[in-house]
Amino acid sequence: MRLNWGKSLILFFVIFFAWVLYFVLFALRQNDDLVSDDYYQKGAKYTEQIDINRRSATYQDSIQIGTNDNLVQVVLSKGMTVANDSMQIFFFRSSDKSRDLKVGFRKKDSPFQMDKNKLVHGRFIVYLTWDSQNEKYSVTKTVDIE
Repeated sequence: MRLNWGKSLILFFVIFFAWVLYFVLFALRQNDDLVSDDYYQKGAKYTEQIDINRRSATYQDSIQIGTNDNLVQVVLSKGMTVANDSMQIFFFRSSDKSRDLKVGFRKKDSPFQMDKNKLVHGRFIVYLTWDSQNEKYSVTKTVDIE
């Protein structure tokens, strides 16, 4: 079979349209969830979050998060005080919000340990939040689950 310029042009367009169709189908199957469903409200309150981050900067090194064997471990330093002794830990998976996990724990349970099997493999942003003397505090860490 010989290809002349007419057949070559038709073959080019068929391959090009097949590639475009593949790309469109690939794009339609991608997850397009927003990081947060209420990001407009969070954006309006961002100055409040800046204040919380500034207040919490002293505690950044007081909290250690790591993995060992089959556990995720959150360790609070001995000098860290938490009113009501309770904290919220939010494991945020930016690529899939169905993989997020929120747990609470008390300071007296430090080090807090959780089974790694509750989380999928990959990188998580961990938000630790607590209240003390009517002020909110928040520390952000990252952890890789393998």
